[in-house]
Amino acid sequence: MCSNPVLSVRDLRIQIGQQLVVEGLSFDVMADERVCLLGASGSGKSFTAKAVLGLLPPNARVQGSIRLLGQEVIHTPAAQRRNETRVSMVFQDSLSALNPLVTIGSQLREPFTRHHGLSRKAAVQATMALLEAMGLPDPQRLIKRTPAELSGGQRQRVCIALAMACKTSLLVADEPTTALDVVTQAQVLRTLREHTDKTATSLLFITHDLHAAAQLCQRAVIIERGVMIESGELDTLITAPQHRFTQELVAAAHSVQPAELMGATERMPIDYLKSA
Repeated sequence: MCSNPVLSVRDLRIQIGQQLVVEGLSFDVMADERVCLLGASGSGKSFTAKAVLGLLPPNARVQGSIRLLGQEVIHTPAAQRRNETRVSMVFQDSLSALNPLVTIGSQLREPFTRHHGLSRKAAVQATMALLEAMGLPDPQRLIKRTPAELSGGQRQRVCIALAMACKTSLLVADEPTTALDVVTQAQVLRTLREHTDKTATSLLFITHDLHAAAQLCQRAVIIERGVMIESGELDTLITAPQHRFTQELVAAAHSVQPAELMGATERMPIDYLKSA
């Protein structure tokens, strides 16, 4: 693993209006590493993701340091960033993330022509290959459809494909499986894992779901009310959580019964999830 981080966050402080939502947050994401930012709703996870992406709202005040491949970007909006500091994004709401009036093929073709200089014909071929790699049926028909004609799981895999087409060094996935059923969630997590393994893309996975994190990530940064309370290898955090909140997360995860995924009523331990 490279000794220099792809993403380095130091002493991040985010204030929205009068509310302090992130305070003193520091963590790294190394090359070819999947790290989850884990916390309850309202803990500051999504604001941290927006800061990394350069998408904070106009009323946000941000301090600290965010470096992508060694370049400081904390005060540089996404649209003004250089190509090497661009970040791919997979959003929670796949329907709003895609243009409802434009076909899937046109949306996926654009990054191939814009960022990689492919001809229209070559971009179409690359789009078809990418959709096939996503395990989506009948890509030739799919590229002619609009987002509303797809299922939630299909749209989310299209969003992942769109992020893959951008070929950035870092992919940020903000709660990408929250609205999905457990079977489709497993498919999406598998797609993310296979993509990052194959391309050596680093991943920052934003989630409140320890089950999902355990299937995908190697390391976790756990935050509560905008402050990091624990971090380390995910295996260690699951087997020997130190902080009260982490202990509660692990206990809650062990009590979940995802019967739809197993086709049975018995509880599925986190160890099984990690090997699934």
